Amino acid sequence: MKGYIAFIKKEFVENLKNYRFFILFTIFAIFGLSSAFLAKFTPEIIEALGAGFEATEEPVALDAWQQFYKNISGVGFSALIILFGSCMSSEYSKGTLLLLVTKGLARPAVILTKYTVAAVSMTVSFWVSFVGAYGYTDHLWPDTSLSYIVPSAFFMWMIGFLYLSILILGCVLFKQTFTSILFTGGIVALFSIFSMVRPLSALNPIVLASRNVDLISGKISITEFTVPFIISVVLSVVFLVAAISAFNKKQL
Repeated sequence: MKGYIAFIKKEFVENLKNYRFFILFTIFAIFGLSSAFLAKFTPEIIEALGAGFEATEEPVALDAWQQFYKNISGVGFSALIILFGSCMSSEYSKGTLLLLVTKGLARPAVILTKYTVAAVSMTVSFWVSFVGAYGYTDHLWPDTSLSYIVPSAFFMWMIGFLYLSILILGCVLFKQTFTSILFTGGIVALFSIFSMVRPLSALNPIVLASRNVDLISGKISITEFTVPFIISVVLSVVFLVAAISAFNKKQL
């Protein structure tokens, strides 16, 4: 446990020094603050530029949330995967993992530390972004009442843990950063493909990142997230355990 805590401190300091946390935080914060602004004023801006576009409907708060979830599920989580895709490859190249393990740091602690630091960074960045989006949306549409805004964000946040567990496994299996990122993208792409298969679509974890606006608008019930949520948690544990098992067998 002491080695785990000490390694976590080292990782947090390193992520501050290499600006990884700052970059992730900035990207998420920008999306949080800009989503409502873009939803509200993009039609007016395009009209003002004389692009021949004329808005037929007044933007509503739901448009802001649609913009928010689109940005986070797309660019936001992509940035998360890219930024932490080198969390193991840099250690391999420097030879620091061999040194730490020979000094008594348990191998599972290495994986759990990498996962913990990435998860905490994602959590802070995501919820700050959400608070910014919530506050600005409420400011621009003060009289709007929407349901399940926080639960919809919770489900989006939870799938981030699944993405990170897949990424950590990729980082263990492959020493190259690009290959680790490609592995993660490939698994996520498989989830997207399976979501097109009707019997599997209702069980797919990708629901947590694709039906958030439908939940807020009342098109679907919150119970439809239950099974995908459980499967997402189970898969997160499975991928993380697989990463620990693979790292225990890996020659450093």
